[in-house]
Amino acid sequence: MVGADQEQGILAKDLIQYKDSIQKAIDEGVFFLLICGAYQLFGKYYKGVEGDIIPGLEIFNYYTEAINDRRKRCIGNIVIEAELNGKKTKIIGFENHGGQTFDIDTPFGDVLFGNGNKFGDTKEGFCQKNVIATYLHGPLLSKNPELTDFIIKYCLDRKYNEDIVLEPLNDEFENKCREQLLGVFWDGAKKHLT
Repeated sequence: MVGADQEQGILAKDLIQYKDSIQKAIDEGVFFLLICGAYQLFGKYYKGVEGDIIPGLEIFNYYTEAINDRRKRCIGNIVIEAELNGKKTKIIGFENHGGQTFDIDTPFGDVLFGNGNKFGDTKEGFCQKNVIATYLHGPLLSKNPELTDFIIKYCLDRKYNEDIVLEPLNDEFENKCREQLLGVFWDGAKKHLT
């Protein structure tokens, strides 16, 4: 193993000793936000570029395989549409992964711009009540105040065992940034298609 695959293998060996505790926490409703390599390691396995299999925690049934060409990656800006508390919202991020993830039965969202779980996929990530697993990096939470509020509210509701009402914050600046980014993504997509 070389590069990121080597680090993934080291981390997987350490993480496996906590499998039962992690599974228990998920079963008890603890919220998990898994990004990129963590997303991959919670599945059955990760197969590296050279064919090495890194066992996952097998918490979920999906699996990830890297493509043979190290230079070919799902990289760039990405926008998905996800449902948070029954409301559709656009989630903005940046993806950078060579791994292609298969057998997702409950995706995080629909790809509007970018690749998603695999090259040209229409779905991105994995989601269940208290787990969001995604390839969207940077910085995911500050670019998406609705997602951040969703996670905070979930955790507070669980802790206090009641339906907490969050006091609204002024997200004007964040939303202007989002509008700007979304405009750039759509303009870039139009130029690419023409």
